Amino acid sequence: MPLPFRLTLALALTLTSLAGCKLVKNVDEAGEGSAAGGSSTAPANDMDAQVAAMWDDQVMAHFNDAATDLATLLPAIESDIEAAGEEYAYRPAGSGGAWNFTTQFTGTIVAADTETRAATADVDIDGDGAGDATVQLGPVLRGTALRDALPFIDFTSFGDQIAFAQLSRSLNTRAYDGALAPLDRDDLEGRQVRVTGAFALSQAGGEILVTPVALEEIAP
Repeated sequence: MPLPFRLTLALALTLTSLAGCKLVKNVDEAGEGSAAGGSSTAPANDMDAQVAAMWDDQVMAHFNDAATDLATLLPAIESDIEAAGEEYAYRPAGSGGAWNFTTQFTGTIVAADTETRAATADVDIDGDGAGDATVQLGPVLRGTALRDALPFIDFTSFGDQIAFAQLSRSLNTRAYDGALAPLDRDDLEGRQVRVTGAFALSQAGGEILVTPVALEEIAP
């Protein structure tokens, strides 16, 4: 039996409306994308607890064991970033993305920007007065370098992309609370610091933006 005209018209309008819909991506401060309206299989408080449980024995243990002095990394990267990555960094097999370097260095803060929530400091490691690395001070920490530098973290172990992004946020939060929140932000220039952290780099000459897991001020 043919459908009444009003019902036919309503169905046509509904299908037309659905055809015009699309999924919109939402990009968070860490640079991760998540589908709007999606739900994570791992709520933030659960992921924070997982990070807390593995922080000392896995995360910090890896950084303490694998971190390479920045003075070694910089010329190696400038010479051949792929060779430097193979020797000193981590990149998930087949990803083709940035190399994720774990590093440590001691230097002098030569410039600082603490007027924003994404505060940073430029650190000179060779005494020439120019910054060799930009250290994130937060509280907003950009990027996913801490997560992506950990070889025991596998995307397939997480329920979805949103959970994977939450892991990065939880790692950054833990790093900020432990290493950066206690730092006195006044008169940073001229102070000496020892830093352990990670940075991601896809090509030589890019910004060395380090997210610290440890930052210690050194007395002059």
